[in-house]
Amino acid sequence: MLVFWGAAIFGSVFFLLRVAMFIIGGFGADDVHDGSMDAHDVHGDVHDSGHDGLEASDGAFKLLSLNSITGFIAMFGWAGLAAYLQYGLPFPAALAIAGVSGFFVLVITALLFYFAMKLKSPGEEFNISQAVGTIAEVYLQIPPSGTGKISFSVNGTKYETNAVSGSGKMIDSFEKVRITGIIDSHTAAVARLTEEEK
Repeated sequence: MLVFWGAAIFGSVFFLLRVAMFIIGGFGADDVHDGSMDAHDVHGDVHDSGHDGLEASDGAFKLLSLNSITGFIAMFGWAGLAAYLQYGLPFPAALAIAGVSGFFVLVITALLFYFAMKLKSPGEEFNISQAVGTIAEVYLQIPPSGTGKISFSVNGTKYETNAVSGSGKMIDSFEKVRITGIIDSHTAAVARLTEEEK
């Protein structure tokens, strides 16, 4: 029975967090198209377009994602508990019902995120070169010789991408910077704002 309780609590909490993050800021949408936010994504829902730019995900259906797997775990736990405690079924039967119920939710969750991505404008396309000159905010510290993360807005849409320090000096999280150049299709060079720009 502990396996059901553990799955129910862990799956529910983590799944609700993922859904909340997706609704509020678009985080988690990377699971829909097998992208990696650390390496390729801008705002979690775009991927490498293959032409030195970034474009919106085509919403390709993906059954196994972090979102759908956490949905499976949550339903596995709750269905197992209901079958075992409320209906008094033996553990093997409760386990089977939990598995079937979890798989059903896995499919439904994958479909929901698939159609959510389909609602995005098909014409939405973003090339990182458009961001040069834009003021951004560091949300993952940029080390002197490594890569951090920045968030910025272009034409009212918020994006996130990798960033390196153009000066070779560390830039702390939450500091405002200006995008000064493009390293590659997933990485921008940034510089601290001058006193006049702050």
